[in-house]
Amino acid sequence: MKRDLTHRFGFLVNDVARLYGRHFDQLAREQIGLSRAQCRLLGALAMQDEPMSQAALAERLDLSAMAVAGLCDRMEAGGWVRRAASASDRRINEIHLEPRAELALESALAISDSIHARAMAGLDAAERAQLLALLRRVHTNLAALASEPAAS
Repeated sequence: MKRDLTHRFGFLVNDVARLYGRHFDQLAREQIGLSRAQCRLLGALAMQDEPMSQAALAERLDLSAMAVAGLCDRMEAGGWVRRAASASDRRINEIHLEPRAELALESALAISDSIHARAMAGLDAAERAQLLALLRRVHTNLAALASEPAAS
């Protein structure tokens, strides 16, 4: 007999993220000409007060340094970001948002809001708030696990 894993937390959360990501990627490519990965890079940069190094971006996005370098190459060629040597360490490239990236990020957020509304259809305001609060709590718990030493 086959197992039904669709009710398991990890399976469900990953499948929701996959479906959301696929839909976001399609709309972002159509509407603003950027992939989901490129929008994530813009979002990561926009959340910081200062430019980030490529290494810090790789860590934040959970991507390899090579993947982020390739993303930055394409984003820089498109005029979305600018690389500049760090003032404190010339070996480090800092990534800066270009002005047109701010407009793209606003469009990406609008796409996200649209998908969010469709995903939450059928839930009332209290259910939506409760779902987000519970997910934040689970996120906090999982983030705390990441800082604990590995069990042997």
